[in-house]
Amino acid sequence: MQRFQASRLDDRTKCSSSVLMAHDPIDTLGKATRHNMLVKAECSCGNVRYCRSADLMMVYGGGVDPLKLKFDCSRCKPQITITLLEVHPEHLPKRLMIHKPMKIGGKIHWTTERFRG
Repeated sequence: MQRFQASRLDDRTKCSSSVLMAHDPIDTLGKATRHNMLVKAECSCGNVRYCRSADLMMVYGGGVDPLKLKFDCSRCKPQITITLLEVHPEHLPKRLMIHKPMKIGGKIHWTTERFRG
């Protein structure tokens, strides 16, 4: 039986249930969807929008880099900061509104719905 020591772990590996796992960077919407992640777009004026990576993938495609998506702010038109958030089933947010894109007639329409995990 092989044992793993915590001193042998570096910043690219994590120990989960005594198994070493290496994680590749999440650089596409497809990879973010596999990890059930949210995409957070935040403006410098404080305007924040959350989107499910799966919803964005259905509109923009699975090979798109989520950090290069174009979001705009209806308040001030600044540069938007995009962050990927991993959602753990035991730590689900209570009141979070998700913005969902839908492509209708070649145009993207945004709707809001309550986050259910």
